[in-house]
Amino acid sequence: MRRARWICLLFVMSVAAVSFAGDIQVSCSTGLRVYLDDKLMGTSNAHEDGLFLSAVPAGAHTIRVEKDGFLPKNIRIEVSDRPVEVRVGTLSPQPFAQYQKKVEPEEVEQLFGELTITSAPQNCVIEIDGKSETKEIPELTIGRVISGKHTVSFSKPGYETITGVFEVHPGTEITVRGDLFAGKIEIFYKGRGSLQVISNPQRCTIRFRGEIEDKIHPKLNLTQIPAGEYPIMAEIRGRKISRKVLIKDGQRAVITVSFVKGDEPFSISYVPH
Repeated sequence: MRRARWICLLFVMSVAAVSFAGDIQVSCSTGLRVYLDDKLMGTSNAHEDGLFLSAVPAGAHTIRVEKDGFLPKNIRIEVSDRPVEVRVGTLSPQPFAQYQKKVEPEEVEQLFGELTITSAPQNCVIEIDGKSETKEIPELTIGRVISGKHTVSFSKPGYETITGVFEVHPGTEITVRGDLFAGKIEIFYKGRGSLQVISNPQRCTIRFRGEIEDKIHPKLNLTQIPAGEYPIMAEIRGRKISRKVLIKDGQRAVITVSFVKGDEPFSISYVPH
């Protein structure tokens, strides 16, 4: 009798441990990359009428579909023990798709930056390097843009066209805002970083962001600097070395300055915080 009770108890415990799972039919055109909670599950195909995902754990999930040259689409779903169908529909073309290039993840830091375009007012025509796009949403996220200088203009009937140049740096996120009301273009970099200055001789004067720092220790550390590009100058007894330094989000820019003949006057490297 006792043995029978133990068997019954074990059976009940085993049933209680079972978690429900369901199937998802992702109905879409062929050639789309399908992700489940940021994990690539495969590419849609005609044989599966898209992509069929089986035994997905119950609960809330996100389906994301991607295709080069188009904006990705995210769809939130709730999975139970019943089958679910996700109809993707038509993807919207990626604005300024000519700037996109499929690369391996390790190449992004070396070649590309992330670009977002905003404007005031919201609706206008954006032109980058001679290629135009109508902007009818709060912001255009263009994604991976090759590093270097680019020309941008904002135009709209009733306003004077404004034109400017921005520079995309590898591994950074930049927002370019065209203010047609004020007639100016503003550039913002995402996040904050820090700066460390090493010099030879050890003691010198550093001018950075409108401040003058007397460097008397081996290293001068400046923190919580908004990301962006800034001029910096080191001076000793009337001799000056000046350059521009890029402050990256989550990175420490390490600058080495030398006034010693034969040394490299200025070098820069980056390390994570």
